[in-house]
Amino acid sequence: MDESSSCAHRSANGMPGTMSNRVISLCRRNVAVSDIPVSPEESYKMMYSYLYMLKQLNPGTKTCVKLDEGSKFKYLFVALGVCIEGFAVMRKVIVVDATWLKNGYGGVLVFAKAQDPNQHDYPLAFAVLDGENDASWTWFFEMLKSVIPDSSELVFMSNRNRIMISAIANVFPQAHHGHCLWHLKEIVKLHACGVRKDIVGHRFMELGRYYTVADFNSAYDSFKISYPSAYKYVEEQTEKDRWARVFFPRDMYNLDTSNSVESMKNVFKEATTWALIPMLDCIIGKFSDWFNQHRKDAVAGSIDSKLVPRVKNCLHELWHVAQKLPVRKIDSYVFEYEITDTEGKMFLVSLVERSRTCKVWDYEKFPCLHGLAAYIYYTTTVGSRIHIHELCSEYYWSELWALAYSRTLYVVPTSLLGMYRITSRR
Repeated sequence: MDESSSCAHRSANGMPGTMSNRVISLCRRNVAVSDIPVSPEESYKMMYSYLYMLKQLNPGTKTCVKLDEGSKFKYLFVALGVCIEGFAVMRKVIVVDATWLKNGYGGVLVFAKAQDPNQHDYPLAFAVLDGENDASWTWFFEMLKSVIPDSSELVFMSNRNRIMISAIANVFPQAHHGHCLWHLKEIVKLHACGVRKDIVGHRFMELGRYYTVADFNSAYDSFKISYPSAYKYVEEQTEKDRWARVFFPRDMYNLDTSNSVESMKNVFKEATTWALIPMLDCIIGKFSDWFNQHRKDAVAGSIDSKLVPRVKNCLHELWHVAQKLPVRKIDSYVFEYEITDTEGKMFLVSLVERSRTCKVWDYEKFPCLHGLAAYIYYTTTVGSRIHIHELCSEYYWSELWALAYSRTLYVVPTSLLGMYRITSRR
């Protein structure tokens, strides 16, 4: 069989079940596998034992190994149970990217990640593939689909890897794919002639982040006049509904680049030169460290704090300006107000619909300056019957942030690996 799940899923006493207290105790006090020198050949021999113990220690974990026709290693997929469980309380945007392995055997290391409510990287799955080709990308996304079902709410963000994009479309037909704005910006800069390329790149990034179609069209017309060669490429070679916020058909929140995966690749740059098991164990060890730290952060705030720190701080920074803006009540039924900003522009805000004409609230999913001004007016004139967190997406609630890290992520210690020598069944 080609799946690690074909190994015997049994606990220390030979019967199906969870790990014993003794095993958990060993896990907490022994060194990790990545601390032990191992050759590439030995690493592959240890693989099934390692994956078996990883699943025993972390219930709900999905692992899969695919062999080629000669029974040689080809692909490996790992999705940790705690991560998949936590994704239920995440915004449904998945960022995917790959980096080349430099361990003498070649192939690529793939990461799929989300972003937690406080905008930290949240790993979902990773894989080792023989390269970036149609078969390998299709296999990876099929494995990902086995733990994260296809949904119209899903968004995938990546660079413009055509093979990857095709695989996403085939495996996740209900999801929408977005192009990483940063990678696309670098390509657009190459097509700019006779102008400062850094300015062109900056202007293009701004295009992708406008909140209204009117603002986008005005800026796009200006871009066409100022940078005709770059405009020609954007107009003829890109699809606006994959990079421009105002045309994107799904919710992508603040996630318009894959740079967070780029930073993850940098974290594990040295590990890509190691043998398979030490590399995997290093990755899981770092994920475990992140889980432990973010768990502490999530429960460190006041019990009365309903919002994650990032959103709470953002609203706090807007508060002193918002409370000074003129507000006029328009419709008591939907709590609609007219807000005049510091430049004299007027905007409509509905507290019931969580919407406003500037569209920032619609996309970011928490009150903008105008929405906050309406909320302050409402609470001071009507009475505080609405808490500010009720005007934000549930994905930004602190209780969901804590829930995402409620379980412990365990690494595999060497003492446990020696207890179980599981080989693949032929």
